[in-house]
Amino acid sequence: MKRKTGFAIIALLAGVICFSHLALAAPPGTWTTDFTLFNLGSADTSFTMTRYDLCPGGSCAADPGTVVTTSPSTIAKDGSFYYNPINDSNFPTNFSGSIVVSSEQQLAGTVTLGNGQPGAAYASDAYSAITSPSTSLILPIVMAGLGPWNTRMSIQNTGSTAADVQIQYVGSGAPATSTITGLPQNKTAWVDQFDLNISGFNGSAIITSTNAQPLAIVVEEYKSTGGVLLAYNGLSTTDASTTVYMPGYLVQGTWATDFTVVNTSATAAQVTISFAGSSASLTGTIAANGAQYFNQIAAGVPAGWTGTFPSNSGPGYYGAATVTATGGNVVVVYNIANSAPGGAGNLQMAYLGFPPSKAVKNVVVPLIENEYGGGKWVTTYTVQSVDGTPATLTLTYAPFPGSPAPLCNPCNETTGTATRTFNQKTGPLHVPTQFGGGVSIASDKNIVVIADQTSFTLGGDTAAGFAGFAKN
Repeated sequence: MKRKTGFAIIALLAGVICFSHLALAAPPGTWTTDFTLFNLGSADTSFTMTRYDLCPGGSCAADPGTVVTTSPSTIAKDGSFYYNPINDSNFPTNFSGSIVVSSEQQLAGTVTLGNGQPGAAYASDAYSAITSPSTSLILPIVMAGLGPWNTRMSIQNTGSTAADVQIQYVGSGAPATSTITGLPQNKTAWVDQFDLNISGFNGSAIITSTNAQPLAIVVEEYKSTGGVLLAYNGLSTTDASTTVYMPGYLVQGTWATDFTVVNTSATAAQVTISFAGSSASLTGTIAANGAQYFNQIAAGVPAGWTGTFPSNSGPGYYGAATVTATGGNVVVVYNIANSAPGGAGNLQMAYLGFPPSKAVKNVVVPLIENEYGGGKWVTTYTVQSVDGTPATLTLTYAPFPGSPAPLCNPCNETTGTATRTFNQKTGPLHVPTQFGGGVSIASDKNIVVIADQTSFTLGGDTAAGFAGFAKN
């Protein structure tokens, strides 16, 4: 029996999407989505990709889907595969929808999307393919009319029958609860908060399938004026934990990290935020089913909280944060952004904090690049040793078919003190230019990993963030 790996987004693993054809605000531009698959299994595997058209307004007929022919149609053990619909003459243009990948072995996937606009109008981001859908998910950041900022939810039904979906907004000035009835199997519906016609909402949402069908959800934070996009996956409510890790916490020059902590419990939580290798820490209380937003540069320490953030003077801080809660479980979503003037400040990436259950000794980053393709994309990834002590790493790279070979394989490294960042262009040098593929990271300590890709030729928001996958 084949194992199904479901993806969902704005146009989950979609082809060319012309938002101008839709009666939505939407992130402006003409978008293309591509993706990388990595075989986590114990043997080579065949796979099948099936595409499903978007379900406009959440109301549409059932769809058997259309199989997408790929070459190759197999992925080697610990190997990777790249697909871009632009390179597939059989993939329809102006397509919006979702793709489901079925395989005999477990797969991981990273999805990237960009709007193809010139200069500062360019926007892109990335998200992880969803391999563990849930019947109830929390979206920690949801905005509606917050200046130019809005969010859009892409909700895919990965269940065996049509799904009934409830969207409950949480926070001051929250919109009314809404529903989607009868979302067919494998189909995706878009819910754009711009269409709520309200202003100033900055809260959260809980999305539940009221008839117990598993859902896969991706959220896009976008500016209606264009030029910036961030994307993150909906979190299963079972991912809420008393400890959450945030690798890659950055406050350095014009770069800064802002984040939201959501208390998913019906009781107040006492929360402490510590920073690896720093004496800085923050302590405060988050109300039952409440949230607290942190922006070190723009807002400082929130009212009612005590402590300090890491210093931004001199070399600044680049490390990791850990959120610890007593009295309730929490989830975290965080953004890393560049506030430099003149358009450089468009660079923004979104990540989810990791619960301890996702800190493991073997992690895969499906997308690794060094000046890959016409955009000369380069990947950086950051490894956090969650116990705060150095970890010894063995890095094994898996090139796409036709990609040049790694410079070392495996490559042996350590995390140093708690964290270590690997930039494929500036070092340590593990892969040559024009390399494209993935990497498998084996560690002697439990680790969590985030990654990003940026272009050396394109303007605008070329920063796209995504997570590493736990490999059993």
